[in-house]
Parts: sequence; structure tokens; C-alpha cells
Amino acid sequence: MSPYRTTIALLLLFACRAVDDGHIAAATALTRRYAQSRFEKWHVHASAAGRDCSVLLVQTSIVLDDSMVEAMHYGTGAYAVDGRGVQHFSGDSAFRGVVYRDPTYRVWWYGDLGVEDPQSLAACH
Repeated sequence: MSPYRTTIALLLLFACRAVDDGHIAAATALTRRYAQSRFEKWHVHASAAGRDCSVLLVQTSIVLDDSMVEAMHYGTGAYAVDGRGVQHFSGDSAFRGVVYRDPTYRVWWYGDLGVEDPQSLAACH
């Protein structure tokens, strides 16, 4: 491989890693927001997930239902954190999709997951 191609490959690798790190940091910030809100007992944990770390995985310690997930996602009523929903946060943080998972492993998803399976989505580290 020529030095030029090697340089390009390294730049692309570092650029991808920076995006991954940005998604991981954003998910950590969302986890902190929930921990410091009225939802602290829900133990909401957000992670960057998927093959490219661009799916926001939101897990809780309580069993969710459709209306709760929708309210969290759109930030309606008492379910807003910082006056907005997860949808707004995920857009600001350049996530391409959001998956919610409760302790029963029931999942809900919004946005573009591509070929990712929401049931088996794993967090990035």
C-alpha cells in the first residue's frame, strides 16, 4: 500500500473512532440526565449501540408500555427530561435510531436501524 493510501486509511479510522466516542459520550450524558431527574428510580441507562455505534439504546429497570415509551421519546407531559424528549436528544447527537428495551427484553424502536436487529443490539464500549 502506498504511503498516501496508508495515510488516508488512518485518517478514516481515527474519524470513525471520534464519531463512536462522541456517541458514547452523548449516551453517557443522557444517562446522567435521567439519574438526576424524577426518573432516577427507573435506572435509565443509555448506550451507543450497533455496528457503527450510531443507535441510541435506552434501557430501564422498570417494565415499560407503549404509551410510556412514546411519551419518553417525544418528551410529552411529565416524561420530558430537560423539557424535551429522547427524539430531540438523539437528533442533536446525530444518532440514526433509538431502541428502548425494558427488563422483559421487550423492544421499541424509532428511526433508521438499517439491518440491525433491535432484539440483539449490543452496546459499544
